[in-house]
Amino acid sequence: MAKINIGIVGVGTVGGGVVKALDARIDYFNKALGLDIRLARIADKVASRFSQLPVRGAVCTADSNDILNDDSINVVVELAGGTGFAKTLVLDALKRGKHVVTANKALIAEYGPEIFETADKAGVSLYFEASVGGGMPVIKAIREGLIGNEIISIRTIINGTCNYILTQMAAYGLPFADALAAAQKSGYAEADPALDVGGGDSGHKVAILASLASGGYVPYGGFSVEGITGIAGEDIKFAAELGYVVKLLGVIKRGADGLDVRVHPAMLPKGHILASVSDVFNAVLLEGDAVGQILIYGRGAGEMPTASAVVGDIIDAARNITDGCPKRVPMDYYRAGRKAALVPIERVESRYYLRFNVSDNPGVLASITSRLGAEGISIASVMQREGAAKEWVPVIIITHKALEQGVRKAVREIEKESFVRAPTQIIRIEE
Repeated sequence: MAKINIGIVGVGTVGGGVVKALDARIDYFNKALGLDIRLARIADKVASRFSQLPVRGAVCTADSNDILNDDSINVVVELAGGTGFAKTLVLDALKRGKHVVTANKALIAEYGPEIFETADKAGVSLYFEASVGGGMPVIKAIREGLIGNEIISIRTIINGTCNYILTQMAAYGLPFADALAAAQKSGYAEADPALDVGGGDSGHKVAILASLASGGYVPYGGFSVEGITGIAGEDIKFAAELGYVVKLLGVIKRGADGLDVRVHPAMLPKGHILASVSDVFNAVLLEGDAVGQILIYGRGAGEMPTASAVVGDIIDAARNITDGCPKRVPMDYYRAGRKAALVPIERVESRYYLRFNVSDNPGVLASITSRLGAEGISIASVMQREGAAKEWVPVIIITHKALEQGVRKAVREIEKESFVRAPTQIIRIEE
């Protein structure tokens, strides 16, 4: 039985969870699965963390090179985060013929081609289940469970921070700033929440999912990403009146012209299966040509859920080593030279929620509808409410399906009018 020696770099929240999960299950792995797994070394610059963890006989060190230079270590687990040190560590480990497990979404989304090519040349594997969806087995579902399908679409709520904020805004009528403060107080948002609320975190995860689903390479930065900072409490209130909920949604759709990939706030009908996903929970709704729709739901972050995914990857790597099959699930398509053809956001067709803040004067609504009509935009419904100030009112228009390009052009023209008192709110509607 091949000996599987594990080296972990970084034992903060997730890394500490991995040490705990391994300690709880390692006897089972040894006896029931026949895997001779041992946690051999742990590296972290914060030495006080070691005494708080069940490290058993693992050698603890502040220097990650002690793990890289140990030829007996088969699997390196990178949980340091970031894309500087982590990238160097991962590439070095792969070049030395060590399998790598990581939870680093930014690393995979931004440097995936280089990393997977390095793993391919070295004849080893890199596992990254925990990079998307925490404890939800999304990566494995696409790479293995749904291999008999062409993935038609993926719609996902994949950032717990944003979902918690939007849930608080909807449930308690909180403005965005207060909901964000509540998320930070509860430990669901970072002190600097920009990556989450700006959509970047979701963008990293969607780039990975889109690459897996397309069998090509979808670069982070190659598609539209919008966050939730512009969502106002009144939009959530109006959405509820109209029968919708607002979610930060990742969208991946396969079409004749290419792959439609985007991240943005969206209105979902209250009866939609994703509409009930609340607080810090995540969900991924996949559609395959053979299987139809599948929903994967759970906690997308946190110490033990993420550790669960990391340990699952460690077991996969250990089985590969034991069975002499180091590249059981190849990633040779994830290359810079194999970019998937993406549909520009301007060519996306959707229904839209438009909120205009305008002067309460005769003829204003007619001017707005005339400009929309000039771009071929058909109106499904109109709602007008009293404004916060006497001199302006919000006018809400729900459109039928229209091209993004036409909607943006119409709004630009309308905003040139003197009756417009504030920028127009535009939210796409996903059915």
